[in-house]
Amino acid sequence: MASPINKEWHLAHRMPEKASMDQRIHWHVEHRKHCRCRPEIPLRVREEMEERGMR
Repeated sequence: MASPINKEWHLAHRMPEKASMDQRIHWHVEHRKHCRCRPEIPLRVREEMEERGMR
C-alpha cells in the first residue's frame, strides 16, 4: 500500500535546489504538518534539529 501523499502541497512547496540546513529544517517541519509520504525526517536533519534544541 502506498504512503499517503499530499500532491498539492508537494507541488506548491518544492525543496529549494542546494537548500541550506535552515531551509531543509523548515521544509521538513512543514512537510510533517501537511503530508505523511515519508515515515520520518531524514537522520541528518533530525540530528541538526536536536543540536539546535528542536523537537
